[in-house]
Amino acid sequence: MKVLIIYYSQSGNTMRIAKSIAKGCRAAGAETDVFKLRDANYDMLDKYDMIGLGSPVWKVATPNMHHFITQMPDQHGKHCFLFNTHGTLPHLYFPVTLPNAKRAGLLPIGYKDWYGDVTMPGMPKPYYTYGHPDEQDFAEAEDFGKEMVGNSPRIAAGETDLIYPNPVLDDKVMTQALICSNMLAEPVNPQGDFIRDPKKCAYPACNLCMDNCPMGYIDLRSDPQRFGNRGFKCDDCHECSFCFMICPTGAIEMDPPGIEHALKNKGKRHEAFEEMLRRDEAEGKFRPHIAIEDVGVDTPYLLWHPKRPYFVFPKDEDE
Repeated sequence: MKVLIIYYSQSGNTMRIAKSIAKGCRAAGAETDVFKLRDANYDMLDKYDMIGLGSPVWKVATPNMHHFITQMPDQHGKHCFLFNTHGTLPHLYFPVTLPNAKRAGLLPIGYKDWYGDVTMPGMPKPYYTYGHPDEQDFAEAEDFGKEMVGNSPRIAAGETDLIYPNPVLDDKVMTQALICSNMLAEPVNPQGDFIRDPKKCAYPACNLCMDNCPMGYIDLRSDPQRFGNRGFKCDDCHECSFCFMICPTGAIEMDPPGIEHALKNKGKRHEAFEEMLRRDEAEGKFRPHIAIEDVGVDTPYLLWHPKRPYFVFPKDEDE
C-alpha cells in the first residue's frame, strides 16, 4: 500500500502529528510519503492508495486546506483519513470537513484530532493547551497511522463497519458553531489591520511572508506589490496574523499597534473556552498540563515575547 500525507502547519503542531502518523503507517508496512500542502498537487494523488489530509483548526479547516479539498478532482472512492491539531475549539472541524472530502469523491475511513499549543498576538502565554502535542499524543498518532493502514484493505474487502461513524452533531458542535458565527459576524480581523512598510521590508532577500501566507494574499513580485486581502493591507477575518508574527524586520505591523491589542486582552479570561476544556477533560478527551487558573491571561503573547521575530519556525518546517 502507498500512503500520501498532505498537511499544512504554522507553528509545527500539525507537522509533528503528520510525521508521527507517517511513522505508524510505515510501521504497518505502507510506503508513505509526507508533503507540505504548498508542495502538493492533484496529479500526485493518482500514485497513492490512501490520502491523509491534516491542518490546524481555524474555526474549521484552514482556508488553504479547505480550498485544496473542495477543488479536488473526483477521487472515485479513494480511501482517506483526516486529522487536525487545535486549541480549545476542535468540535466543528470534522462535521464540516468530512462532507467536503466526500464531495471530492474521497471515502474518509477515519479521523482524529489532537490538542496543540496556541501562538497568537493577544492570546495568553502560557495558553490553555500548553504542552501539547506531547509524547502521548505522538504515540496515539502513530497508532492512528497503523490503524488506517490496517483497516483500509479490510474495508475494501467489505468490512465497512470499520469506517468511523459520522461525527455526532452534539451541543458542543452547536455551541462552537454559534461562537464562530459571532466571530465571523464582522468580516474584518478583530485583531485590527495588518500593514506593511516597504522601506523596512528585506524582500527579495526575505520571502517569509509571501511564502507562508495561507490565503495567498501576498505577492511582492508583482508591480505594484500586493499585500493582504485588500492589496495594501490585510483585515481578513480569519485572525491569522502569521505574516506579522514571522516578519524579522518589523516591516509588517498591526494597526492599532500590537502592544495595544495585547494590553486590551490582558487579564481577559475566555470563559467559553474554559467551559469547553472542563467538559472535555471530564470526558477524558483533554489532558491539561497547566491549571486553568495558571493560564497566562496577564501575559498575552506580545507581552510575554516582545522581541521580533515573534515566532520562529521549528527547524523541520523551515527546511
